[in-house]
Amino acid sequence: MKCLCFSDSHNSTRAMRRAISMHQDTDVIFFLGDGLSDIEEIRRDYPQIAFFAVRGNCDLRSTLMGNDVPKTDSMRLLGKNIVFTHGDLYGAKYGTEELKKLARELGADIVLFGHTHSPYSSYIPAAEEKMAGQECPAEKAFYLFNPGSISDRGSFSPPSYGIIILTESEPLFSHGSIKIY
Repeated sequence: MKCLCFSDSHNSTRAMRRAISMHQDTDVIFFLGDGLSDIEEIRRDYPQIAFFAVRGNCDLRSTLMGNDVPKTDSMRLLGKNIVFTHGDLYGAKYGTEELKKLARELGADIVLFGHTHSPYSSYIPAAEEKMAGQECPAEKAFYLFNPGSISDRGSFSPPSYGIIILTESEPLFSHGSIKIY
């Protein structure tokens, strides 16, 4: 299953459209906030793709296609618990500790977040604790993934997005970027 991940479009759909045209086999799009009106416009044009979205700190509205949009949400795809959020509620611009806490609290396999405008990918291995002289798993491993900003306005770097390939085994993550002429 191929998923595209966008965040921080800030009133620009051009780069998202180009990314989708380059990945026509996309099954799912995650939108991580700051541009709900942008993703609503995109969603109308691609009815064959499943869309999931959360609100960002710059989203003045809280609905998408008439439905309330939360700040943090979760779902299961191919047996993976995916938590997605904009990141502002979890201090994403200042580090990943609160996002790691969120992952542990919700038993996430993957946490998707935006807000920083910088692509990021990290695998967090399971921690082991010693209890009564035995190794015991205290938490499971998970991934943190930020697609960066898909906006083509006012940035010194090209618009970026995330590509996630979900399989029954380990997910694959990569980043793509778009040159806008």
